[in-house]
Amino acid sequence: MSWKTSCGILFLAAACLAGCDSGESSKSEQEGEHTSSPAAQLVRTFYAAANFADGAKACRLLTDAGIQTVVRVSTRSDCVRTVNGFQTGSFDTGEDELVEIEGVDEAEDGFDVDAVVKGRSEGTYSVVRRNGRLLIDGFESEEG
Repeated sequence: MSWKTSCGILFLAAACLAGCDSGESSKSEQEGEHTSSPAAQLVRTFYAAANFADGAKACRLLTDAGIQTVVRVSTRSDCVRTVNGFQTGSFDTGEDELVEIEGVDEAEDGFDVDAVVKGRSEGTYSVVRRNGRLLIDGFESEEG
């Protein structure tokens, strides 16, 4: 084998190894990558709007099913009225983040966002894509 051939093979092997991922990324690294995903940001945006008692903005981020499971009212107008009735800053606990995203997983028709609303609740938000937008479609509490 010539010197040029040997160098070429070594170069290709090094390039392949540098570009390969062993697939053993730590779970926290993978979750960290997803915590800034659009689905995670949607959950944060919803609670930021609720924290400012902006019912119109918050409720636009929910499907009809999301209104029933997250805000626990029947209609969009009830959702807006309920969120508008919150005291501004009522979700703020003085900690760095209002919502801590623990992980985001792809689901059958969207994403499952595991989140903790500081001092309030912990659970999984179902996020779906409807008409090109991501919307919160449901919530399942960690408590059952």
